[in-house]
Amino acid sequence: MRRLFVILVWILVAQSPASAATQTPRIQRVSFQGRDYVKVSSWAPIAGLTPRWLTPDKELQLQNNKVTLHLSHDSRRIRCNGVWVWLSAPILMRDRDALLPYLDIATTLNPILAPTQTRRPVRLICLDPGHGGDDTGKRQAGRHEKEYTLLLAKELGKLLTRSGYKVVLTRSTDRRVERMDRPLMARQAKADLFISLHYNGADVPSAQGVEVYSLTPAGASSTNAGGEGADHPVCVGNSWNERNMQLAFLMQKALVQRLGREDRGARRARFEVLREATMPAVLIEGAFMSNPSEARWIYSSTERTRLAQAIVDGVKSYEKWIGVTAR
Repeated sequence: MRRLFVILVWILVAQSPASAATQTPRIQRVSFQGRDYVKVSSWAPIAGLTPRWLTPDKELQLQNNKVTLHLSHDSRRIRCNGVWVWLSAPILMRDRDALLPYLDIATTLNPILAPTQTRRPVRLICLDPGHGGDDTGKRQAGRHEKEYTLLLAKELGKLLTRSGYKVVLTRSTDRRVERMDRPLMARQAKADLFISLHYNGADVPSAQGVEVYSLTPAGASSTNAGGEGADHPVCVGNSWNERNMQLAFLMQKALVQRLGREDRGARRARFEVLREATMPAVLIEGAFMSNPSEARWIYSSTERTRLAQAIVDGVKSYEKWIGVTAR
């Protein structure tokens, strides 16, 4: 009888829920204004981050020995190791907790915090000088964006080649190349990365800085879409969401740190060249042609080389981030 009692107790213990000390933490999801959020208090321990309020319900810092995140209430941007990264929706803070958009945990934060590793190096890079031919791009004081994206691509191609990479350009002369054909050319060349090169413009001459775009995940609105675009279907390029985000973040970090330019953040967009890319892809806006100071950098061969070298640094950082230790 005693033996039967022991067996019954053992069965009850084995079938009972694990004790609080051994339970696997679970992310707590909440819905607010029709959007799914995650409670940071439940996510931070899983991500290995320690929270610290800088200003209650306004500013929160999350940190471990590798990453520091800075969150602000009602902001679509998060500061990650000193670099701005745009989210799909604003952060919300209340009752000594913060809410992060659920979609951004998997598509934005996890790729940065816990990248999956690979041993496959980047061998071939497709450079895409924006515009060309009758498509001039931005125009400022008689100068055309298409001229300077091509000059940048050629300089960047030289530096990448010296660093051991193979390079192919979507255009090497002043000719028009349709947007849909650019990622196709990268795929036909079996490129490992696709980097589209552009310069920015704005109605306000004071606008300045650098920004790097990766493809918007399905279900999210693009950075500049004003909340629209969340119902856009999955694109070919979305199969590379994790690598796209990593490449954009590390490229933005390299540009900001090496050049000392204003950080406009790693952003999201559904540009056609990103939608149709069959490899990790980013689009770089290297400076503002509409800003007199930055325009001088664009036209300067010395500054162009500095920008090209920063992009090379971004590629190398990306390889290291995903686990490639040697070329």
